[in-house]
Amino acid sequence: MTKEKKFEPNTNWYELWMKQSKEFFETAEKNLPGMFPKEGFAKPEEHLKQINDWLDSLKSQWRLSQLNDQQKAFETYWQMTTKMCNEASDKMVEQWIKRSRDNHPIKNIRELYELWLDCCQEIYKKGMASKDFQQAYGDYMNAVLQFWKSAIPK
Repeated sequence: MTKEKKFEPNTNWYELWMKQSKEFFETAEKNLPGMFPKEGFAKPEEHLKQINDWLDSLKSQWRLSQLNDQQKAFETYWQMTTKMCNEASDKMVEQWIKRSRDNHPIKNIRELYELWLDCCQEIYKKGMASKDFQQAYGDYMNAVLQFWKSAIPK
């Protein structure tokens, strides 16, 4: 059972990314034992349940719950960010399988992490350039400014 998290409007995105990167390595080592033997490699398509369970633990960081009325303005932006995270994870698995089939396998967790970063960069770059994301981000920033405007004593 995952613990419900509240959305924090003062999120430090760098810290969030660093936390997710750290969790990537920690959870990969814990949940993907035997995937990267010293010799040879395991085929990812033969371990999809194990891989998907691992990815679900990473994706859970982006689940949004328990918004109060003041935080509803963040919902669209957060959902779009979550969607990009999920798409990047799915793309990573596709590329991992493709590399395995093309006889250019991922040999260790570091290579898997670099593939994940490449997929994130591609998906986030495309997603952040979209009009929908730009609108959601603008609404999010306006809500943040309104929050701080109301929070600062006059």
